[in-house]
Formats: sequence, structure tokens, C-alpha cells
Amino acid sequence: MKPLIVVCTDFSSCSELALQRAAEIARRDEARVFLVHAYDPKKAKGPGGREPSEGDRQSWDEGSMHQLEEARRRYFGHLADTDVQYESVPSAHPSIEICKIAKNTKASLIVVGSHGRTGMLRRLLGSVAEATVRHAPCSVFVVREEATRA
Repeated sequence: MKPLIVVCTDFSSCSELALQRAAEIARRDEARVFLVHAYDPKKAKGPGGREPSEGDRQSWDEGSMHQLEEARRRYFGHLADTDVQYESVPSAHPSIEICKIAKNTKASLIVVGSHGRTGMLRRLLGSVAEATVRHAPCSVFVVREEATRA
């Protein structure tokens, strides 16, 4: 059976780097890929930065699925369609959801981007990458942007 790589994205620039690295690994190892966009619905903002309505969330979820499909085509087009799955998952704790997916799919690797925040910024904003490393059922490859200091 081909190895499975769970790749996490929040559609940021550091996630772009993680997608690129995951595509390189998948190509090299002929691995299957599961793209995940796990997000906290409470932090998802509607138009104008206000609390989103149910319609905003549905539109936002549809937009996320479209972005995941584009990422699948752009980075993993070299794999057969059956080797790339993707899902957008609302979760108050995205790292926990990422780890659940990795466990349930028996993934051999999780690839996640990190903004590289340090100091107060990291404490205030938290770190999905750090929490994923702590709870993952498999190896985690953290792709970092240049570190920014608070």
C-alpha cells in the first residue's frame, strides 16, 4: 500500500511552502495525499470582519473547498485523482482535527506550515503546528517561513 501524507493548509504563504514540499515528497515516494483545511469557525470572519452569518459560513466553506481543489490540481496534479483526497473541516482545535484525520487514515507523515512567529506573537496567536507536533500519531514535517519576532 502506498504511504499517505496528510497536508495541512490555511491558504497562507507558509502553507504554500508546505504544499510544495509535500508535493515533492509525494512525487518521490509515490505517496497518496490527504489535503486538510481545518479551521476554527469562531475565527472565520464574515464581510467587513464581522461575526459571520450562517450564509457567510456556507459561502466561506464552499470557497475553501474550491481553494483545496485548486491546490490539488496545482501541486498534486501529477498524482492520479484517486491518490488525492481533500476536506475542509470546521474545528475549534484545528491541530486536534488534523491529528484525528492522520490517525484515522493511518498516515505516515503530516506536513504543516509554520509562520515562524516567536515571543509574544506566538503566545497570543497560538500555534497549530506546535500542537500538531505534540499530538500527532506519526512524524510531522514542519515547513517554516522566515521567523518573525514580536
